[in-house]
Amino acid sequence: MKKIFTAVILSVCVFALSACSKDVDSRFYDLVIEDFGAVTGVKEYVVKDSVDCFSAEKITYHGRYYSDRQSGAVWISYTNAGFEVTFYGTTLEGEFLATRADDNKSKPYIAVCVDNDYDPDHATPIAFTSYGKYRNGSNIGGGISRHERVVLAHGLEEGEHTVRIYKRSECQNSRLALVSVACDGRILPVSARQFGLKLEFFGDSVTCGYAVESEDYYENFTTRTENGMKTYANYCANLLNADLSCVSAGGYPLYKSIYSEYNHPSDVPSMLSMAEFEYQTSFDHPWDNSLFVPDAVIIALGANDGSVLSRFTTDEQYAEFFNGFERAYYDFIERLYDVYPQTLIVVSDEVIQIDGRFSAIADKVVATLRQQGKKIIRVKHNASELAVDKTMPGAGHPNAEMQLIAGHQLADALAEYFSIRLDDSDFWAQYGL
Repeated sequence: MKKIFTAVILSVCVFALSACSKDVDSRFYDLVIEDFGAVTGVKEYVVKDSVDCFSAEKITYHGRYYSDRQSGAVWISYTNAGFEVTFYGTTLEGEFLATRADDNKSKPYIAVCVDNDYDPDHATPIAFTSYGKYRNGSNIGGGISRHERVVLAHGLEEGEHTVRIYKRSECQNSRLALVSVACDGRILPVSARQFGLKLEFFGDSVTCGYAVESEDYYENFTTRTENGMKTYANYCANLLNADLSCVSAGGYPLYKSIYSEYNHPSDVPSMLSMAEFEYQTSFDHPWDNSLFVPDAVIIALGANDGSVLSRFTTDEQYAEFFNGFERAYYDFIERLYDVYPQTLIVVSDEVIQIDGRFSAIADKVVATLRQQGKKIIRVKHNASELAVDKTMPGAGHPNAEMQLIAGHQLADALAEYFSIRLDDSDFWAQYGL
């Protein structure tokens, strides 16, 4: 079966070579494309209707979100989190709050899908920036910028349209909140997308789509090159018509990572009941896990844990660390079953290879829990071997083709488990499978 090994998926700053590394190499360079994500060519229109972000009848949220009554906004900060709205007219706009909109490396981006077209290549990217020629916001204090009248969709035929927004960039770089939406016609009761499954992913930079839109190994990372819609997680969800929630952050581990050890939180399991966070912040915005009970939870972690191995010099130190990693695996899965007693747990490695010792521990954990009668499977990937394009952008991350292959592999495994008919033989034919 399409060379999936029964197992699971992805992670973060993949190798010590990754863009999270502090090593300096003269071949790495910065690329600034200021007009990427700018909305231009909008015909003049008149706003006739608007609703605020708390209108449950008119706005539906997906992924994790945080309702901030004090600031009058709903934060949608994790990768692929967002909202959906239906309107009659030709043009839809929104008002937003953002953090780090003045930072070219970290400013937030969204992707806009119109009228049930969820192809990532068709989604319109929009940047939230508070500087430069294409600025669409200004700082209001407290590290927050306000972005008024951001055009989300325009030039549509007059009629009923549904717009679904995904946050392309990851939570730890910058946060984003919706304040209101408005249009040149009427905001209608939302005609939200209907799903057959719910999937929740716990991962790292790979699950965030780190550098997936960069064509170069040596281009330094910015959120412009990150796209959560072009990840194995979103590709899998689209194939299965599944709603997804992504709890992921670049550089973050299952257990320990040099990239996050002094942060709050410092590991992905600590985010189990968090609605959002941001790098080097200390706030706790809670998430009620009963709001999204997944049919399957996919754990795609381990790559960043490898970042600490260079600190060890003795067998005892290695043994202590790997014992701790194994305990962390069991502890996290136990916590997942506490909040989602009936869910299937899927344990994955990476879209690309990680240290085999981490994979072996994942094998052991899954085998042990299966013997205890737990609903758990293992999904492994060979996407980097199958891909025609071997480019590893962002200093060693999977490219879009690798992400797509892994998404199909995971979807095939879940379809088999849940007895869902999924015929993607045309996709695999191009790889001779």
